[in-house]
Order: sequence, then C-alpha cells, then structure tokens
Amino acid sequence: MQSASAIAVYLVLIAGMSLAGGAAPLVRTWSREKLTLLVSFGAGVLLGAAFVHMLPVATEGLGHRAGLPILAGFLAIFVLERFFLVDPCEEVGCEIHSFGFAAFLGITFHSLIDGVAVGSSLIVPKLAPPVLLAIVIHKIPAAFSLCSILLLAGYSRRRALLHICGFSTATPIGAILSYLFLRGLSEEAIAVAIGVSAGSFLAIATSNLLPQIHREAAPRLASLASLLVGIALMLGSGFAVGH
Repeated sequence: MQSASAIAVYLVLIAGMSLAGGAAPLVRTWSREKLTLLVSFGAGVLLGAAFVHMLPVATEGLGHRAGLPILAGFLAIFVLERFFLVDPCEEVGCEIHSFGFAAFLGITFHSLIDGVAVGSSLIVPKLAPPVLLAIVIHKIPAAFSLCSILLLAGYSRRRALLHICGFSTATPIGAILSYLFLRGLSEEAIAVAIGVSAGSFLAIATSNLLPQIHREAAPRLASLASLLVGIALMLGSGFAVGH
C-alpha cells in the first residue's frame, strides 16, 4: 500500500497534467495530426497497462473467475457512454456530439470513474506507477478535447479554464473515495476492482481512442508507431518492476 505522501504526489500529478492538457488550447493552436499521434500513444499506454500490468494481477487474485469483472468493466463504460453520458471522444467539433455544459458533465463523470483505477492501484504498489502513467497520458488529450469543445460552444477563456479546473479534480476525487473504500477489503475484492478497471481501460482504448485514430488523416505509420511506443513503454515498466 502506498504512503500518504506518495498518494498525494500521484493525485497532484494527475490533476496538474489534466490542467495542463486543458489549458493547451488556450495558449496555442495544435494541429490535428499532432493531437492524433498523442491519442494513439495514449491508446497504446492504456492497452499496455491493461494487458501487461492489470490483467495479470486480476488473474492472479481471481484465477478463472477474472473474466467476469473484466467484462463488467468493459460493459460498464459502454453502457454509460451509450445511454447516459456525452461521448467523450477526442474529435473536436463533431456535429453529432453535444456541446457546452453537457459535454463537461459527461467527460468529467467519465474521469470520476477513472479514479477507481487509480484508487485500486494505490493498494498494490507495483501497479501504481503504470496505472498513474496511463491515466495521466489519457487525461491530456481528454482535457484538450474538453477545452476545445467549450471554446467552440462560445465559452470565454476564463469560464473554460474554470471548467477545466473542475474536470482536473474529478479523477483525484474518485481515487480518494475508491481508495478509502477498498483498503479495508480482502485481496480478492481488490483483484475484482483491478479487473473492472482493466476492462474500463480496454473499453476506452478500443471504443473511443482507436476509432478516432482511424477517422483522422494522420500518417498511418506514424499513428501505428505512436501506438507501439505506448505499448512498449508499458512493457518496459513491467520489466522494471519485475513482472
């Protein structure tokens, strides 16, 4: 289990990087090609974190029963986005997606759910660094997208920045709540939470990020290379922690 100081550093880093990603559209204009490469890299990190780090831990704790919480996490993201939330895709200006406050609520609630992955990983020390990295890299384009949507919806820069500040605190809040709830539970229950989190990572990568990469005009080889670099980063961190 992580120390209080380590947890504080992780949560501040998540909030800070989310804020930085959200503030980027306020500072300069970024090309869609560069943003697509970042999204591709983030998808690789999420896939690598799920397959290299989280799924083995869930399988170790649950054995043949690990598939159920993983499937539950995957389906939970699908159901929430399909029926309840605004789709938090990275496609700025997409005509079929809601703008303004509805987009803010949907993407922020999605980030609150991400906090469960962070909270459960904090209880298993070897999981915390890769999950933290996956969340941070995923938050940068998500925050960038949200701020761009708010600006397109007519929000002032000051008002958009205030909403980004609120968005940046969602994952740390979810992480604290889930950590406080999970730390007193059995190892099997923690493995279930990690399995659900892994399923949510897979859903985000395959249903949100990868389809967006296919829709963009960025060079295919560059997008593939960014994806593979993200996966390789997780593989390298796996060797570094000895699993």
